[in-house]
Amino acid sequence: MIFIGWGEQYATPTVQQYNVGVQHQVGHSWGLEADYVGSRGEHMPMFMEINPTTAILTPTPEVGPRLMSAFSLVRPTFPVAKSWYDSLQMSAKLNTWHSLNLLASYTLGHSEDHTSGLNIGTDSTPPYAVTIGDDASIQKALKSMKGYSLFDARNRFVMSVGYQLPTFATQRRLVNMVLGNWQLNGIFQVQSGFPFTVNEPDNVSLTSESQRPNLTCDPNAGAPHIIGEWFNTSCVQRLTIAANAGEVGDEGRNVVRGPGLDNTDFSLFKNFKTVESEQLQFRIETFNLFNHPYFGLPDNTLGSPTFGAITNAADGRIVQLAAKYMF
Repeated sequence: MIFIGWGEQYATPTVQQYNVGVQHQVGHSWGLEADYVGSRGEHMPMFMEINPTTAILTPTPEVGPRLMSAFSLVRPTFPVAKSWYDSLQMSAKLNTWHSLNLLASYTLGHSEDHTSGLNIGTDSTPPYAVTIGDDASIQKALKSMKGYSLFDARNRFVMSVGYQLPTFATQRRLVNMVLGNWQLNGIFQVQSGFPFTVNEPDNVSLTSESQRPNLTCDPNAGAPHIIGEWFNTSCVQRLTIAANAGEVGDEGRNVVRGPGLDNTDFSLFKNFKTVESEQLQFRIETFNLFNHPYFGLPDNTLGSPTFGAITNAADGRIVQLAAKYMF
């Protein structure tokens, strides 16, 4: 039997958001902006285990019965998690200038929390069980869970461009039909990778909670960043029940970084005027124009044959044709 309810009196989650910025116009067409944007969240819901298995260390380490043997998992929701977000956001915008529009944005951000959502990620519950009403056990669990948010992308740059070719109204109708009313659009984005946690598959702590290994060095420093080994797997030290029974590894939550994103989308529109204000539009849209791979997160399960390797990726280049009639 699995029981999930409220571990403490319900408290409404609250988020405080704030920002301050400066804007400046350069010439008649350019606008520049820089902002500090931040937020703080409190009383966010988080699952915590209150019915762990008991550890039997002698004569040989093994998993004992749960505290409440009639139940298996008992994970009430505790409104105790917090979140922190701080960022510098800058942008440059070119308003319509000779049929050209451009917007470039850069964000340097940092997001931390105790949990990025209920049942989201492989470590959405603490490696330590808690006792209802025991603030010390709850704070210990929270301390082990504070780390980068699953969606924390430290750097992100996006640039969008749109250009409307001239209509050649003074030229012959055939020339204008072929060369006029073209529209070019492009979006370029580059982003640093998302964080994740390496998981220890064995129940070393004997509590049946989420397990983590020890780290002997920074797995991101000097990382190979190749398909077969994305991060430095030699920094990860596996624990064993025989030697480390009852222990929890010292790895922090979401300390390893996955692959980033480098993507360009491009589209070309051609408009044909039909009658009055109606027009027919043909378009060619290309996603991931340069066919750059966007890898998924590497295998994060210690002991897996593909541990540290990239085993999945998003789609490559996609080209689609479309027609649209506007009236």
